Amino acid sequence: MQYKRLGRSGLRVSDICLGTMTMGGQVSEVDSLRMLDRAFDAGVNFIDSAEQYASPPTPQSYGKSEEIVGKWLKGKQRDAVIVTSKITGPNDNMYGYQMNHIRHGLTAFDHHMIERAVDGSLRRLGTDYIDLYQTHWPDRHTPMEAQLDAMERIVEAGKVRYFGVSNETPWGLTRLAAMADHQRLPRVVSIQNLYNVIQRDAEIGLSEVCLEEGIGFMAYSILAMGVLTGKYSGGALPKGTRLEAFPRYRSWVGSPAMLSKADRFVAIARDAGLDPAVAAIAWVRGRPFVTTALSSATRQEQVETFLAAADVTLTDDVLDAIEQAHQMR
Repeated sequence: MQYKRLGRSGLRVSDICLGTMTMGGQVSEVDSLRMLDRAFDAGVNFIDSAEQYASPPTPQSYGKSEEIVGKWLKGKQRDAVIVTSKITGPNDNMYGYQMNHIRHGLTAFDHHMIERAVDGSLRRLGTDYIDLYQTHWPDRHTPMEAQLDAMERIVEAGKVRYFGVSNETPWGLTRLAAMADHQRLPRVVSIQNLYNVIQRDAEIGLSEVCLEEGIGFMAYSILAMGVLTGKYSGGALPKGTRLEAFPRYRSWVGSPAMLSKADRFVAIARDAGLDPAVAAIAWVRGRPFVTTALSSATRQEQVETFLAAADVTLTDDVLDAIEQAHQMR
């Protein structure tokens, strides 16, 4: 396991981060605790959650993942674990979710709502501080200066050590960084965005912002919802898989073009004698602007695959083959 500084913060995080979006939903509490223990014992000190988890978000699943992490934290030295959580963004969001069960749908990033959200997360996590608190997606209605001011207040109150963003754009991230410097407000230290070997929009603008502004990049969906494992090769749709259970995800990664790209990558990995999932995670870990590769799991063996990638460095030949395949239409 390798450890990296998260942006300009004091947080030194494992370059593998265990996500918890399945915990309390697809994964039982007992199995979730086992996954957390296994990852921690292997050197993972970075655990990602959110108030809206488990996912898909429902009134019944709200807060369940944080509650499980909270139970697990009771058996650990608090300073040994870096815990993140996220405040749910406005309902006019990119996912189409309408989460009126969260603060009656009034999920603006003003001081009142941020304080209510963080207090709820602290209670469910059973801790008096969160290491990294993130906005789950942008709020383009509340002025950015007001958002930064609200984050400053919860940092000064000791409830949060640092804050970051998720699903933000290059424009939004640049604007937040510039405004923080100009107004002498707390700086965003990290961004958590989608990034994998076949979905690489983050390389256009966002990677440059992170490198130039000293902002840590947390890559999620590093297996493209499982298509990079090869289990959907040839158009297969195995029963119980994410794309079979949640049809809405197929529009994101299940198109013929996307599956064709995934099949090319899987072939390259297997020709090199590598498990495609391990190779996909290793590829993300090796990108120069990536601080940590983040993934959740539904089974214990998926955690083992995730951890195995910590010891793998792709050869130049494999990397070249991946780039050549990426350029193909």
